[in-house]
Amino acid sequence: MIPLIEISPYTVNIFQYFRTPQPWFNTGYYTIPQIVLFTTGAVLWVIAYINTLIWIRRRQVLDIPAIAIILNYTCEVTTGFFFLPNMGLVLVIAYWAWMVLDTFIVISLFRYGYKQMRVDFFRSHLSVFLAVGLIVCFAVQCTFIIAYDLPMAPLDSYIINLVMSVCFIYMYFIPGYEGNRKLTAWTKALGTGLISIMFQLRYPGNTFLTTLYLSCAAFDIYYIWLLHKGPMSAVKSA
Repeated sequence: MIPLIEISPYTVNIFQYFRTPQPWFNTGYYTIPQIVLFTTGAVLWVIAYINTLIWIRRRQVLDIPAIAIILNYTCEVTTGFFFLPNMGLVLVIAYWAWMVLDTFIVISLFRYGYKQMRVDFFRSHLSVFLAVGLIVCFAVQCTFIIAYDLPMAPLDSYIINLVMSVCFIYMYFIPGYEGNRKLTAWTKALGTGLISIMFQLRYPGNTFLTTLYLSCAAFDIYYIWLLHKGPMSAVKSA
């Protein structure tokens, strides 16, 4: 019988994961420095998401690009239920924390995402595009991750990360946009950087991933430089 979806040997869904006791940290597959690097990076991303939600409440504006929010969320749903991380329970909890926080960010995207759009057609049909985007991005990413990705889903995650990094540059040049913030830029860059070092240590021969790390870092540094150089739009420090 031919399976409908190809499944990689790394795929473990939420039901399979909790059939057996799991360690808080998987020191059999990852070294202590790798776990520390990833966990610290994950905490920085949680800070970024909390900071984003605070800013949404204060100013009704998003400081993460719209397409990146959609891609991030559908990736988090996949890795929260269909492709759980193999670093231990602490990181499973971290992935769920990202997903829960991102749920509120996605809801806010439907309300305030139009402020990032420069074409009237997209602004007036935002909800339709976002709904279709969520469905399509989930279908594409879920099938890709469970069939082809590595443990912790770095291939998909870093493609998303690069899209986000590039779109931050676009966001910077939106006239008068209040979503360009130094704290978000720094926590994103540092969190991604630490996780990049961790994956480079784990997969030193994967040149595709290495190219993604360097590309994300280059665009993140450029965005931070733009914010500190002088705002094209309303740049916020916190």
